[in-house]
Amino acid sequence: CSGGPSEGSEAKAKKSRSSRSSRAGLLFPVSRVERQLRRGRFAERFGARAPIYLAAVLQWVTHKAMDMAGKISKKSKQQRISPSHLQMAVQKSSVLKQLLRGGVPRRHGRAVPQSQRVASPSKKKMTKSKKR
Repeated sequence: CSGGPSEGSEAKAKKSRSSRSSRAGLLFPVSRVERQLRRGRFAERFGARAPIYLAAVLQWVTHKAMDMAGKISKKSKQQRISPSHLQMAVQKSSVLKQLLRGGVPRRHGRAVPQSQRVASPSKKKMTKSKKR
């Protein structure tokens, strides 16, 4: 008579207890991003996946900037990343430069407009002409 059903639910809660960051496979804190979204009053409502997506984007941008800055610091034979290394990394990367400038980067090579598809020769025609 030590509580019965309540103990079982507590055991289940302890087993399945994991952060949203770990469930999403992220290092950046999803809960903290959500809290900042709510406090910032950016929108009255937002989806459940919005803070996860934003945390993933922030993690990607940070990883890209730090990776490039690390390579620059290795080239200059230094062991620490300095602010100037980060600045040079941002200047070298067109995507980071555009993001931190305030623009939205376009995806190059993803979607080709219909007019360009017609103008470029297809791969089938190219292979037939090469075989002749």
